Formats: sequence, C-alpha cells, structure tokens
Amino acid sequence: MYQYSLALALTDYIPIIFSGVGIWFTAKAIAQHNPSIATLMRWATLFLVLGGFCKASWKLLIATADLNLMWLNNALFIFMAPGFTFIAFAMWAARRQLAGRPLRATAWRCPASATVLFGLLALAAVIMMPGAKVWFFILLLQLTVANILFTWHATRYSLTFSNKLAAALFVLNIIGVFAMSGLARVGDSSEAFQWLAQLTNTATQGSLALAGWLLWKNLTQPATAGSLAGTGN
Repeated sequence: MYQYSLALALTDYIPIIFSGVGIWFTAKAIAQHNPSIATLMRWATLFLVLGGFCKASWKLLIATADLNLMWLNNALFIFMAPGFTFIAFAMWAARRQLAGRPLRATAWRCPASATVLFGLLALAAVIMMPGAKVWFFILLLQLTVANILFTWHATRYSLTFSNKLAAALFVLNIIGVFAMSGLARVGDSSEAFQWLAQLTNTATQGSLALAGWLLWKNLTQPATAGSLAGTGN
C-alpha cells in the first residue's frame, strides 16, 4: 500500500522542473553552434518532463484521493528511457560537430533503433511475464546507459570551454542518480525516509539545472562566442 503526504507529493514536481530546466539550458548552449541538434534535445526533454510529471501526478492522486493509477507510475520509465537516449545522442552529436567531424544524416537511426529494441524487449517481457517487473529493468538499463553517456559527453563538452564547475555539477548529478537508486532498494516506506529520498532527488536535479545554466551562460558571453567561432574553423 502506497502512502504519501500532500506536501511530499507536491514537492515531487520540483525535481522534474529542475531536470527539464537543466537539459533545456544545455540545449540552448548547443544551439549556439548547432540549432538542429539543440532542437532534437528540446523535443527529447519533453519526454523526460512528461515521464516525471506522470510519476508525480501518481503520488498526488494517492495523497489526495487515495487513487492508485499504476500506469502513471510506470509511465516514468516508458517516457524517460527513450527521452534520455535521444538526449545522450544529441550531446554526442554536438561534441562531434564542434570538433569538426561530420555527422551522417542517418545518425539518428542509432538512438531510434536502440529505443525500438528496448521497447520491443520490454513489451515481450510484459506479454510473457505479466506479473513480473522484467520490463521495468529492461527500460531501467536503457535509461541508465543513456544517462551515463549523457553525463560523459556533457562533462567533456563543458571542459572544452574550461567550465569546470558545470562539468563537476554534471558528474554530481549522475552520482546523485545512483544514490537515489540505492535508496530505492532499501525499501523503507516511512515518511522520514521518503523525505530523505525526495530531498536527495531535488538536490541531484538541482545540480543538473545549475550545470545547464552555467554552460549556457558561458557560451553566450562575448569572449566565449569568439573562441567558439575559432573552434569551428
């Protein structure tokens, strides 16, 4: 039986906002030299936010109406796994083009194929093992790998422009993500423990928001814009 206080359910929307803001500002930074890749990242961010919004709304319905719509809870990974896969791809593509290496017009097929593959595997798991959560672990694997790849490329991208603080915050974000995974395995459903997990998630996504903003701010400064133009030559 799930139980959440109203305050706990409402604050669950804050990390969603932070993560969306972080990726959005990262996309704005990429847009300084590659608008098309930035547009792809923005669209993928909508999946990220939608998944988080569904999960937070699931908690809110439990807290206010004692209504448990598990499909809202499950939607978190259904949306976030493909969303982060394309976000990681966009980050990789941005680094590649910034380095002057051409990007094939069909490169998008790689994240699309990975998304279809994991989606089919998850669907097969639901059909063959309807009572198990194998589908969840399949999508969790996809999301975890994509998140690690995004962090790697976002960190290297930040260091390209000597933005060490943004790079450190991107790393701090992924550390927080793994910390959240560890907290989830504890299985403590007490209010105090739920608040600990909630505050950890808020700090984790807050570091992502600050990292994206610092990266964008760095790339929109006149001095940096000049060095950016020189990098592309």
